[in-house]
Amino acid sequence: MPIVEATANQLVLPFEPGLALAADLKPLEDVIDREAVHDLHRRLGRCLGEPIDLVTTSNRRTLVSWRRLESGLLRVRCLRGFARANDEVVLAMARFIRSRDADARRVVEVFAASMARPRRASARPRYAPPQGRVHDLRNVYRRENRERFAGAFSARIGWSFGSAGRVRRSIRLGSWQPDHRLIKVHPVLDSKDVPDYVLDFVVFHEMLHGVVGSARNGNRTVFHTPVFRQREAQHPAFERAQGWIHENLDALLSY
Repeated sequence: MPIVEATANQLVLPFEPGLALAADLKPLEDVIDREAVHDLHRRLGRCLGEPIDLVTTSNRRTLVSWRRLESGLLRVRCLRGFARANDEVVLAMARFIRSRDADARRVVEVFAASMARPRRASARPRYAPPQGRVHDLRNVYRRENRERFAGAFSARIGWSFGSAGRVRRSIRLGSWQPDHRLIKVHPVLDSKDVPDYVLDFVVFHEMLHGVVGSARNGNRTVFHTPVFRQREAQHPAFERAQGWIHENLDALLSY
């Protein structure tokens, strides 16, 4: 189930604490110049195939809304940050306005979730370059971004500094750091014995955290929400990857 909800003539983003547009993040919209907005106006009108009246807003909950004026002109209101969108995202906005297309909605959703930067700088994260001894995480990230997120996801990726030789009862194969938009993958997976589809799934799992975010349940923060689990299960390698990890868990824990 996607994290955006279509109601009337608008695309609404639920306000969730772990989402990339949460209150502790500063939107990029405050650094967007007027020419970028004018360019969005032209591009969106061209994709819609008609003149439009574009109004940009700072409303971070309603991403896109539209209505037909009495004059017949289509008025579109959208978050100002969409002036940073590439042509693929703008085309998706137009498709959603025209037909409420579900795939177009997902493209807009992914872009919206990446439309922010940290308000305050935090400590620089430590991670190893994505080129490992066997696997290059950049190739995995690019493939998953293209095939699952229409190329609209934006993040860095690298290997974590896993400590070898420890006795452990659990292992974290991947992590998502929203403040740095960083994916880290445990080096135990940088092995010729690890199938590509396992890395694909692990990287997708962390990217999905960046899109879906978290939710509050009382005093508890839930990261693997029902929305997350439903979308995770749609990955073509979901069952194979989970099965491989379960079957090889002892080897992974003995890293």
